[in-house]
Amino acid sequence: MFLTKIELLCLAALMLLGCKDPDTVGGGQTSEWGEQPALPVVQGEATFSLGAEEDYVSVMGNTMPRMPNFPTLQPKKGIARGYVTDLSGKPLEGAHIGIRSTATGGYYSGASDDTDANGYYEISIPWGAAEFYAAGYTIDYGQGRAAMSLYATDGKLGSFPSADGLVKNFVLLSYGVLNRDLISQRPKDPTNFAGGSLYITYNVIDASSVYNPPGYIPENAEIQVTLTPDGPGLFGEQKTFVINKKVSQYEYNFLIMNVPVGKYTIDARMKNGPALSMEAVGRYANAYPYFGLKPATATGTAKLLLTPETNSQASTTLPNRSNWGSLQIWVKVVE
Repeated sequence: MFLTKIELLCLAALMLLGCKDPDTVGGGQTSEWGEQPALPVVQGEATFSLGAEEDYVSVMGNTMPRMPNFPTLQPKKGIARGYVTDLSGKPLEGAHIGIRSTATGGYYSGASDDTDANGYYEISIPWGAAEFYAAGYTIDYGQGRAAMSLYATDGKLGSFPSADGLVKNFVLLSYGVLNRDLISQRPKDPTNFAGGSLYITYNVIDASSVYNPPGYIPENAEIQVTLTPDGPGLFGEQKTFVINKKVSQYEYNFLIMNVPVGKYTIDARMKNGPALSMEAVGRYANAYPYFGLKPATATGTAKLLLTPETNSQASTTLPNRSNWGSLQIWVKVVE
């Protein structure tokens, strides 16, 4: 059988595109997406009250946003392929997907691909038992850039036989549970949530002590932390979170998790009382010039951007696991 000149030109074009052809002429990558559901509405204000024994809160709870609609793909033997989009269903170009396989145990062979303009990736899987080891996408965030983890839309990331092939779609989330099986096992693991997190740290005065160290929070007092969005978040989120925490001498911090990705103003004060001073401390305090608490020392209010894990890139970002670090903010009574 001889190919026509037009067919030869089409074949050459496919070869130049890395032979990515999701089943139909033109890829079927635009006409088959269909209408996307409306984005979830995340607005208003939510207030949380933590008792003396409670030391964490997920401000978006265990809710998951609905998934976008994806074109239908059939598995191909020896091939992993799929699409990557944001939550609105917009295809993401340049997302990195990595797969590794082992046939002998402990020795891996890897392969990867970056998505094209239609959000499509296609990887020839190394022989053996395969798994996804990377799924990341880099966003513009504030004045910098941050690599974020991608979520497998079916929530599954177990190993699979390379010979069978696999279709796996990924989505970029701003909040949500990344592994529902871990909620009961590790309920205060911030890496299990797509949103960002921060620790509020403090020192507490023993109610029976006559010594009153400067900056210490009185026992049984309540700290109030408010996160107010500075404009729409990654997918339009504009919800304010108010966290009230009763302190005791037996603990010295609490964790705020699953904060939708965006820009915030943080306010820290005694509940119904004076403002507290804030200082960024710990491993993320000076990791980046543009992220975290700005200024790094402030009283009452400051600007806040979530902090990515240090030295992370899309190619080294794990799937279904948050790539945001927990910024530590030390609060003190103003003398």
